[in-house]
Amino acid sequence: MGATLRRWGRVVSETTRVWARVPFGDAALVGDPKRHLDREELLVALGEAEDLFATPAGCLEAIVLRRAEGGRSQPATAELSTTGGLLGDRWSAGKAHRGDQVSMMNVHVAARIANQQSIALFGDNLFTDLDIRERALPEGCRVQIGGAVLRVSSTPHVPCDRFRARFGHAAFVMAAENHRIRGVYMTVLDGGVIAIGDSVHCG
Repeated sequence: MGATLRRWGRVVSETTRVWARVPFGDAALVGDPKRHLDREELLVALGEAEDLFATPAGCLEAIVLRRAEGGRSQPATAELSTTGGLLGDRWSAGKAHRGDQVSMMNVHVAARIANQQSIALFGDNLFTDLDIRERALPEGCRVQIGGAVLRVSSTPHVPCDRFRARFGHAAFVMAAENHRIRGVYMTVLDGGVIAIGDSVHCG
């Protein structure tokens, strides 16, 4: 049984990797209610995802830039800056609080919540298979991605009404109860170039 689960895990991981890299293009940033999962379905899906978390080192699976006009870009490489965050993302054009400079989500959790909707709907910047639960990635922990170093922020990554509209009420409630389902915010300590496939190290 264990070998079967391990083989299943690798297949699902590759499926998730392919999903994470599907271009969003210029589609509207709206969710599909037919894809929303109820609480029981989410509990099962997220429980399965835990078997795929990589710790203490993972891989960067996707980069998403939120364009100023509201669209999304999904480059293979990008640059992180201590002053500008993820360059090309709209963070620096907003309130630009250092505590929410860059957002990161576990790609397996995202895939299950999305239920075949686009990764770009989340509005997060970085997606990794790293275990980002608090016990594995505590506040203040340093994370190296490619040539950049970031620090996990004390600012909680709470879901908003857009998250509810795109992924459903059950997902909203679960992410509100456990902010690490939604992901983490990070502050850039050392800028540098990052790329899909880069190792993600914590500690």
